Amino acid sequence: MVKREDIINRLADKGYTKKSAAYIIDDFVRVIAEALVDGEEVMIRGFGTFCVKDVKAHELLDLNSKEMMSLPSYKAPKFVAGAQLKRWVREGKIREG
Repeated sequence: MVKREDIINRLADKGYTKKSAAYIIDDFVRVIAEALVDGEEVMIRGFGTFCVKDVKAHELLDLNSKEMMSLPSYKAPKFVAGAQLKRWVREGKIREG
């Protein structure tokens, strides 16, 4: 699993300072989260789209008590991978350009 610190280190290997890389990651994540909270979709061409999905209220089984319980509706973040990202993963490599 690649964690935040790993991304910072990888960006540092590409010439960013660790401090600027940390700011970029934190700001990037915050901008996406703010847009989702405001009801906007975020599309990064080739990479994917972040959006908010409405989950309807539904019944589910409480595994501890074995009783049915009601779960109210809620919003959940969702990511849909873009065509280029899917191709990179499928081919196992990233082509330049």
